Amino acid sequence: MLTYVTANREHLQRYSPVYPDDYYMLDYWKQQLTNHADDFQNDKSLHLCLYEKDSPNTVIGTIHFSSIIRRAAQFCFLGYGIAQQVEGRGYMKEALQASITYAFDEMNLHRIMANYVPTNERSGRLLKSLGFAAEGYARDYLRINGEWQDHVMTALINQRWLDEKLKW
Repeated sequence: MLTYVTANREHLQRYSPVYPDDYYMLDYWKQQLTNHADDFQNDKSLHLCLYEKDSPNTVIGTIHFSSIIRRAAQFCFLGYGIAQQVEGRGYMKEALQASITYAFDEMNLHRIMANYVPTNERSGRLLKSLGFAAEGYARDYLRINGEWQDHVMTALINQRWLDEKLKW
């Protein structure tokens, strides 16, 4: 993870918050990975890493389903990023298709929300190709790269959601 975030620092910064200096340190990532595992066990989030098949020890991207809310909501937020050197090869779409299937079928989430900066047209096209529908426009939604940024709000609904698998 540290190699991935360090190698792609400039590439990912355009659509990321400004991170603290320790974000690029080994101790930070040791703690983060422990936190991610705990959050998954407690049904709070799911953080995934992408790898190329011929290089299973090199992270090329990340996907995260965060802020999982149960009870009457049964939803989460989706975020993702990919290494600059593999961008445009279809890896993210393939990984998102598989991980969304897992989030819907195994975690039984009803709704996944994904919001993107309007200038990130590639992300908008990707979400649309996965079936996400635009639901609104939020002004000054998130502080990205040191500035408040507007976002297009999208969501995907689980048409196979099962009431008998409801998690409260």
